[in-house]
Amino acid sequence: MTGQGFLGFHRIHNRDPDMATDLRIPEGIVVRTAKGGPDSLKGILADLKQYSFTGYLKVTLEKPFMTSTGYIVVEQGTPMMAIYEFEKSKPRELRRIYTGEKSLRFILEDSQDKASNIELHSRVPREEFERRFPDSYIAGAPTQRPAPRAEEPEAEPEEDATTEKIEEWRRRGFKVDTLEEARGKGLQAVARELASFERDAQKLKQFESILNNFPVIGLEQEIAEIRTKLDDRTRIAEIESDIEFLQEKIRRKIQKRKDEEDSIKQELERKRREEKAADVYDLILKYQSTPEGEGQEEAKEEQKCPTCGGDLDEAGMCPRCPAGPGGVPSFSKPLVPEFKFDGFVIGPGSKFAAATAVAVAENPGKTYNPLLIFGGSGLGKTHLISAIGSHMLKKNPKLSLLYVPSDKLVDAVEQCGTTDALKRIRDALNQADLLLLDDMQFLAANEKAQGEVVHVIDRMIESGRQAVLASDRLPTQIPGFSDRLNARIQKGLTVDLQPPDMDTRVKILRVKAYEKKLKLSDEILEYIAERVTQNVRELESTLNKIIAFSSIMKMDVDLNLVSDILKPMAPVQETRKEIMKEVKVLPGHCYLIEEEKPMYSNVLLSRMMAEGYRGLVITRMNPSRIKDEFKETPQILWLTDKQSSLENTVPPSLEMIIHKIQEFMGGEGDGMVVLDGIQYLASNTNFDAVLRFLRSLVDEVSESKCVFAVSLSPQTMKEQETSILEREMEVLNLT
Repeated sequence: MTGQGFLGFHRIHNRDPDMATDLRIPEGIVVRTAKGGPDSLKGILADLKQYSFTGYLKVTLEKPFMTSTGYIVVEQGTPMMAIYEFEKSKPRELRRIYTGEKSLRFILEDSQDKASNIELHSRVPREEFERRFPDSYIAGAPTQRPAPRAEEPEAEPEEDATTEKIEEWRRRGFKVDTLEEARGKGLQAVARELASFERDAQKLKQFESILNNFPVIGLEQEIAEIRTKLDDRTRIAEIESDIEFLQEKIRRKIQKRKDEEDSIKQELERKRREEKAADVYDLILKYQSTPEGEGQEEAKEEQKCPTCGGDLDEAGMCPRCPAGPGGVPSFSKPLVPEFKFDGFVIGPGSKFAAATAVAVAENPGKTYNPLLIFGGSGLGKTHLISAIGSHMLKKNPKLSLLYVPSDKLVDAVEQCGTTDALKRIRDALNQADLLLLDDMQFLAANEKAQGEVVHVIDRMIESGRQAVLASDRLPTQIPGFSDRLNARIQKGLTVDLQPPDMDTRVKILRVKAYEKKLKLSDEILEYIAERVTQNVRELESTLNKIIAFSSIMKMDVDLNLVSDILKPMAPVQETRKEIMKEVKVLPGHCYLIEEEKPMYSNVLLSRMMAEGYRGLVITRMNPSRIKDEFKETPQILWLTDKQSSLENTVPPSLEMIIHKIQEFMGGEGDGMVVLDGIQYLASNTNFDAVLRFLRSLVDEVSESKCVFAVSLSPQTMKEQETSILEREMEVLNLT
C-alpha cells in the first residue's frame, strides 16, 4: 500500500465550514494488513502487546450508502486512544466523529465484519493524536501527557469562570453534555470545547433564524420537529439536512402555486371578452327581475308612441315622428313593447351581448358605435335591440328613435324613382338619435340601400348618435355585402348570441310560462328543455302547443301530457341515433363523451344493448326521466344522497361507485357502463380524488370485456381539468 499523505474522509463533501473535511491522520508506514472477522482484531492486539508495538491500527468498513473508519493508537503494545468517523449518505447525509470508549466499541464491532479491512501503521507518535484529539483516551490507559513547554505557558481559565459559562449555556437551553465531559479532562480541554461549542451555538442560532423566516402555514409539524433539535450541537448535520429538505418542499409548493396561478391567468385570458363587460354586466342586473316582480304598468306605456315616447293622437298615430303617413316613415316599425331588459334571460351564450347592449343604452354614441349583434334565428337579437330603444326612451322621452327592418328599407329604396325620393329616405334616417337596423343581412340585395346605411352610420358617428345593428351572420359571411359597409361595422363592436344551454332554456321556459299564466313543475320544465334545444322562439312555440293542447283536450298539464305533445318533435332523438350509427366503441376502452346532458351516451348504450351488451347507468338525473330513452331498460343507479323507495340509488362515494362498477364488470358477457355526474363527485370530494378514481377505473376496464363511457359537460369543469380528463380517455365530441 502506498502512502497518500493524509487519510480520512477527504472523499466525502461536508457542508459545515467549521468542520474539517478529513481527520488528517498521519499515514506512517503500513507494516501489516488483514481482513476483518470475529477474532481478527483481538489476535492483532495480542501480537502488538507481545512485541511492544507503537503506532496505530486502522479499521475501514465500506457498505452501500455508509462508510466508517476507526483508529486505535497503541503505545508499547498498549491501546491508548481511539477515534471513529462514521458517514451515511441515505436517506439523508449524516456524519459523526466519536472519541474514547464509545469509538472503541464501534471499531471492535466493525472489525468483526468480514467486509472490513485492518491496517497496521508504525512510526506514528502518540503526541500527534493527543494534540488533535485530547479527549480520545481509553478508560484505564496511562495518560502521560507531556507538560507544556516553559517558553510557551498556557494560561488556564479559572475553574469558577468555566463553571459559570457552562451554566450560562445550560440556562440558555442548550445541552451541555460535551462540556461536562470535557471538564473531567482538565481546564485546557474545557476551554477548547467551549470555543467549539460557541461556534456550534452560533450555527444553531442561524438555523433558528432560517426557521423563523419560513412560511409556517402547512409546515407547522415539520418546523416544530426541527426546533426540538436546536438545543443539541451534536445534531447540526441532521438539522442542516432537515432544513434543506424543508426548503426543497417549500420550493415545490411555490412552484405548484405558480403553476396554478398561470392556469388561472390562462382561464382569465380565455374569458377576457366577458370580463371586458364586467362593469356593465352589473347594470343589467338592475333590469333583471323575477316574473313575480313585474307590474301592471304596461297598459299605460302602450298609450305612448313606441318610437319617440310622445302622446298619440285620436287615430293612434304620433304627429311628432318624421316622414311617412301619420308621422312614421313607411320603412320603419314601432318597437315591441314587451322586449325589454327585464324580460331577457341571460345565459353563458348571451351574457356578453346583453352586457354590451346595456352599456350602449346607458352611454349611447360613446361606448360602442356602431354595435352589431349577430346570431341565429330566435336567439334574441330583436329583443336586445328593442330593449336598447325602450331603455333610452324611458330615460329621454323626447329621443328621436327609428326602428328599421332592413327588408323594408330595401323595398323603400327600390321604389324610389327620383333622387329627391332617395334624399327623403336619407333625411329620415339622419334625423334619428338612435337607429335600430334589424335583419341587416337583407341589405345584400341592394347596393343603394347599403350606400345609404354607410352614409347614415358615418353621420351618426360624427355627431355622437348611436347606431345598433342586428344580423343572422357576420357581414363578412354575407355574399353581396360591400367592403365600405363592412369597414364601417368593424369600427364599432361585434357581439354574438349563442344557443341557450340547458339551465338557460329552463329559465326562459319559466319566464315564458309565467307570462302565459301556465304553471309547470321543474320536472316538466327540464323535460322540455332537454328536448327543445334550438332557440327561444322554439321554446315559446312549444309552450303555445302545450297550452292549446291542454285547452282543446281539457286536460291538466302534467309530464305525461307534455311527453305526448313532444313525441311528434322526436327528430332530435332520431338525429342523435343517426349520429351514433357511425360511432364505433370497443370493449376494454374508456371514452369521454362531451355533451350538455347524457343524451348521446344513452343513445350509444341503447345501441350497444341492442347488440347484446349488458348496460349500467350511474346518473345524476332521476331514472324516471331517462327510462323512456331505452327500448330495453338498463340497470340504473341514481347518484344521490337521498334514499328512494322507487329507484336504486348510490351515494357520491367513490369507493362505493367503484364497487358497483366492479360488481357489474364481473358479470357474464360484454357490458357497457355510462357514468354521468363527474362534476357532482368532484364537488363532494375534490378533482384530484376523482382523477385517481377514474384512472383506477381506466386500468380495470382495460382488462375487462366492458366499455366505459363518461358523459361530461365541459362547461361544468375548469378548462385545465377538462384537458386532463381528455388525456386520460378517448374523446367522443358529438355535439
